[in-house]
Amino acid sequence: MPSELRVLVQQQAAGRLLYEQGSYVFSYDHDVAAEQFVSLTMPVRKRDLVHNQLHPIFQMHLPEGYLLALLKRHYSKLTTNDDFGLLQLMAQGIRGRIQYSNAVQAKPSLTLDELLQPKNDALFAELVERFALQSAVSGVQPKVLAQVVNKATLQLEHYIVKSWGAEYPELALNEYWCMKVLQQAGVPVPEFYISDDAALFVMRRFDITASGGYLGFEDIAVLQARGREQKYEGSYEQMVKTLNVFVSPQHRTNAMQQFFKMMVLNLALQNGDAHLKNFGVLYTDIDNIWLAPAYDVISTTAYIRHDSMALTLMGSRKWWQRKHVIQFGVQVCGLSSKQANNLYDECEAAKKQVAKEVRQALTGLKKPEQHEVLQHLLLLLERVDG
Repeated sequence: MPSELRVLVQQQAAGRLLYEQGSYVFSYDHDVAAEQFVSLTMPVRKRDLVHNQLHPIFQMHLPEGYLLALLKRHYSKLTTNDDFGLLQLMAQGIRGRIQYSNAVQAKPSLTLDELLQPKNDALFAELVERFALQSAVSGVQPKVLAQVVNKATLQLEHYIVKSWGAEYPELALNEYWCMKVLQQAGVPVPEFYISDDAALFVMRRFDITASGGYLGFEDIAVLQARGREQKYEGSYEQMVKTLNVFVSPQHRTNAMQQFFKMMVLNLALQNGDAHLKNFGVLYTDIDNIWLAPAYDVISTTAYIRHDSMALTLMGSRKWWQRKHVIQFGVQVCGLSSKQANNLYDECEAAKKQVAKEVRQALTGLKKPEQHEVLQHLLLLLERVDG
C-alpha cells in the first residue's frame, strides 16, 4: 500500500495525509482553494497539521465494533494494525465530500426490495462480504454501507444496513420504532425502513443529495476535536455551545428547536447511546451549515435496565423529566418558556400516537424477543411525564 494518502474534497485534490515517526501529518496542497477545507475545524493553511492521533475528521471514516473486528480478522496480513493502516485499507471505498485518490465505484446488482424482502437469513452476511471494504461508517453495531440500484430510475442509491448480535436482540425493531417517534414529532430524520422479517434496519444516507452530489458532514466529536475513544466525554450543554459556534446564523433557531426535541425524546426513550458521534452537522459551504437529521436512536434500557445517559445534562447522567428539561431548553438552548413547553408537548403527542401503533403491532408478533422489546418501548411511550 502507498505510504501516504492523497485526500480529495468534492473530487478535487486538496492535500496529503501520512503517518511518520509516530505522528499523523496532513498537508494542504499549495494551490488549494479556501473552500477545499477538509474539515470545518481545519481551514486551509500553509503549515502542516500534525497530531499524535489520526485527525478526528479522518477517524470519522473508520469502522468500529463488529465491522472493525471483522476487518482486522480478515485483512491483518495486508495492512498495519493502526488507524492509518485501517484508513488505507478502507480508502478505496470511501465516497462522500471527502474521498481518496484511489477510490473506486462498486457495481451493485442489489435493489431496495431485495433488502426489505430478504429471501434467506444469510443476507446480512452476504452484504458484509460484498460491502465491508466500502463501509466507512462508525458505530459498534453490525452495519454496512450498501449501494443499490433504484429500479424505477436506475440511479445508484446509498443505504446503511444494520443488523444485531445476540447481546442486543431485535435491535432493528427497537431502532425502527424509536425513529418513528422522532418522525412523528416532526424531527428531521433520514428515509428509513425495516425488512419484512425485522432482521435489518435500513436507512438512506443523508449526506448525498437527490442529484448524487455530496454534502459535508461532521459529527460533534470532530467539531470538538475529540477522537472516537472520547465520544462519551463531555456534556449536552457543551454540545449546544458547539452547535452555536458552527451552525450558520440563518439555521440556528431551527437547530436549537430540533436539538431540544431530540433531547426530549432521547430522554423519554432512554437512549443511553446519544454520544458525540450520534449528532452532527451538514453543510454545502462554510456559510451554510445546519444540524443533521436524527440518527442512531434506540432505547438502550431495553437491554441494560439501569443504563444512564451517554453524556451529562445539568451535571448528571440521570433521566431528567419535564421540569428540568424545560429548564435546559430555556437556559441552554435559548428557547422561551412557551416555546420549550410547546415543543415538549409535540413530543408527548408523538409518543402517544406511536404508542397506539406499537400496541397494534404487538398483536401480530410471535417471537418472544420482539414482544419483550416492544413492551419495553410501550412502557416508556405511555409513561406520564410530570
